[in-house]
Amino acid sequence: MRLRVRGRHGHLGGKPRERGQSLVEFALVFPLFWVVLVALIEFAFVFNAVLSVSFASRNAAVIAAEASNSSTADCSILKSIENDVNAPASAEQIQKVDIYWTDSNGVAQSGVITTYTRSTSSSISCTVSGSTYNVPYVRTTNNYPYSLRCSTRNGCGGGHTGLDTIGVKITYFYPFHTPYGAVLGGTGWTLSRSGEMRVEPFQ
Repeated sequence: MRLRVRGRHGHLGGKPRERGQSLVEFALVFPLFWVVLVALIEFAFVFNAVLSVSFASRNAAVIAAEASNSSTADCSILKSIENDVNAPASAEQIQKVDIYWTDSNGVAQSGVITTYTRSTSSSISCTVSGSTYNVPYVRTTNNYPYSLRCSTRNGCGGGHTGLDTIGVKITYFYPFHTPYGAVLGGTGWTLSRSGEMRVEPFQ
């Protein structure tokens, strides 16, 4: 008959070794679990930013099509983008907004673009439908002003043979929110999303 020796505190001799083995296994697995958890959190933030910017660009294209050559068109576009990019994404991370002329397939026409760069020191004052507000942008190029956007089915001349198709592109900087970003390198990613829509005809 084999005798089983108990320790000082009445525990069987093999139990402390088993507990030690479990502790070592936990120490080996926990870092991997932590990396996966943090990666999932970071991915959730990235996915939200992509969805938010994509929605904002599509909605802005609809606004651009409806406003067409109205003098308040660009203000309405920028205001729409500011409203659509919200928490946990942040409109403060928008770098620039491009408004451009495309062909019917959505291909941008070379050089026909108006660009607004986000600013922390300047803003554009807008009055739309009796409401006045400021959008934190400065216009850096104006090669596709609202006055050149054609809203007539028969065309407006100068290559505008029919209704324009307007594109809106948002460039957004996504800063890493977790330490996992250090593994990926850098401080964040630059995202670009765009939408195109044909102008609503006025006649």
